[in-house]
Amino acid sequence: MEIITLSIFVPCFNEENNIVKTLNDIKEGAQQIDYEVLVADDASKDKTVEMFEKFKRDNPNENIKIFCNKNNKGIGYNFWETSRKASGKYYMTITGDAALPSSEIKKIVNCIGKADIILTPFTDKREVFRKIVSKLFVFIINLITLNKLKYYNGANVYLLEDIKFCKNRGSGFGYQAELVAFLLRQGKTYFEIEIDVTLISSGTSQSLNPRNIPSVIISIISIFFNQILHFLKKIFK
Repeated sequence: MEIITLSIFVPCFNEENNIVKTLNDIKEGAQQIDYEVLVADDASKDKTVEMFEKFKRDNPNENIKIFCNKNNKGIGYNFWETSRKASGKYYMTITGDAALPSSEIKKIVNCIGKADIILTPFTDKREVFRKIVSKLFVFIINLITLNKLKYYNGANVYLLEDIKFCKNRGSGFGYQAELVAFLLRQGKTYFEIEIDVTLISSGTSQSLNPRNIPSVIISIISIFFNQILHFLKKIFK
């Protein structure tokens, strides 16, 4: 039986122009370890699935699978659902928008094993509004949790067993912040590595839109109450 070190979760929504490059970047950047690629197509309305199938035919030795939703479920939902199908020791997210070059994938993969969690803050080249929203979100979560992290979302790497152990399965846009906060409360270690991402001109795999705002607020509230419960348990233990 093949031993898989890393399961790579690739969420996609309308990424026909980016999915092949994403898969090629993974192929080049993760070649030093045994990995599998689990693509979660979130009811794309373009040719994302067709482009994936072509890549799979052209690369028969690649260990890749695709799971297609009939309706759009969101990146958080797909993160948890796909983790149930993963076989690796570690679980990593690489969005299907080709924002993470192969050199950065290799950099992250080389850090596997340095801690329970590999966090991937990045040089932020996005528009001013996205930068402000992102920094505000990180500030609020750090204030609530007393952490000093640079970034919560991104191409983070987790132990798959830790993901399956997590009970706080937020499915909104802030799902990774909920997961990281939970794992750090359990005493898990982390290592931060700054990466360089590519700005994209098409695709909507991780777009922030008004529909995501309520889910982000729910994540913040969830983290706040779980943090309070954690402190209360420590006090009355």
